Amino acid sequence: MSIAPVNNDRQLAELVKQAHDGDPRAEEEIIRRHKDGVSIIIGRIVQNSSSTEDISQETFLKVLEKIRCGEVREPERLSGFICSIAKNLAIEHVRKIRKLTSREDGGNAEFIPDPGQDPFTRLLEKERGSVVLRIIGEMSVKRDRDLLMRYFVAEEPKDRICSDLGLTREQFNRVVFRALQRFKELYLKFEGDHRNKN
Repeated sequence: MSIAPVNNDRQLAELVKQAHDGDPRAEEEIIRRHKDGVSIIIGRIVQNSSSTEDISQETFLKVLEKIRCGEVREPERLSGFICSIAKNLAIEHVRKIRKLTSREDGGNAEFIPDPGQDPFTRLLEKERGSVVLRIIGEMSVKRDRDLLMRYFVAEEPKDRICSDLGLTREQFNRVVFRALQRFKELYLKFEGDHRNKN
């Protein structure tokens, strides 16, 4: 049985059901759709690429374990559930490092950023944040996903993104404009589908 693309709550619930039943393809699809967003969430908090990779793996191990055990009671909110686990694991990691650093350096842990002050963390605490992440994750063009996640969600500087992607500032503005138009279409479709079901 092939996995249908996730573009509404019913299909997302079916994907969670398949993973619960032990379908490895469903598990791979869940990871594929969320890995970029999870890496950005964790990276913004821990600010260390090696730790980001480790915590990302830990996040998906925990998510899949909870799915298999039937602990995801609202599968249509899977994206928010995954983001919450990623955020909590990252914050826990930073707090451990801060505590360890404070012990070893006699209190210099203030140089490690406080995860509670991260603007992206505050965004993820809102229900709409998980919807935005989910819609960005479902966009078909990878560059659109990367730009929207990096510029609007992770709040990376425009110049750094332009350098990484080989874009001038003018090209960046045009690409972001088109990506936002495509995002808006998907978002309005999501809102319409959601209203029709209620």
